[in-house]
Amino acid sequence: MEQYYEQNVTNKDIDRRAKRTKSLNIARSVCFVLGVAPLIMTAMFILGEMLFMVFVLIGIAVPFFVAAIVIGYFNKRNNTEYDYVIDSEKLTVTEVYYRESRKVKYSIPLRAIESVGAFDSEKYKKLQGNAVKKSLAIVNYDDEKSIVYIYYYTEKGRKILFIEPDRGFIIALKRSVSALTVFDESMNELIKLLEEREAQENDLS
Repeated sequence: MEQYYEQNVTNKDIDRRAKRTKSLNIARSVCFVLGVAPLIMTAMFILGEMLFMVFVLIGIAVPFFVAAIVIGYFNKRNNTEYDYVIDSEKLTVTEVYYRESRKVKYSIPLRAIESVGAFDSEKYKKLQGNAVKKSLAIVNYDDEKSIVYIYYYTEKGRKILFIEPDRGFIIALKRSVSALTVFDESMNELIKLLEEREAQENDLS
């Protein structure tokens, strides 16, 4: 039977940071314009063969471009959400930027998954040194207890992806992955933790 499960990892801070995000977008645009202006002026000095002024103007432009890139990076990171999708063959992680644009970041064949467990588990401590790359697909960085690692095989070596799944996602992943031995013991404790949180949320509602 074909399995399918989708989890939307929402970033609750996006609405709270709306004004700051707008201000940073304006600052990024200003830095970009201030970086472009000196480069336009270099055309005049190149024609006049005043190479010294060309280098000076480029030196002025570079910091503004760097600032624009840095502001854009942090603004994008603070306004990113994720979709996790499991089907009968693969796990797909999509990044959602500013709740508008989307990009598939990871597509992991289920047969390539070798281990799944809690971030602070003993199994992870043993495996982390074997990974050639570690990637994050999480929003709530402070909630380490709910972060799960997925250790999987690729042609370029073993990699680790960190996610923050809900209980339904874990259940769906267990049903989809043929070898249940990939799930270490820490997952049982995590499921209990997520059950308790669900119960608390239901009580509040």
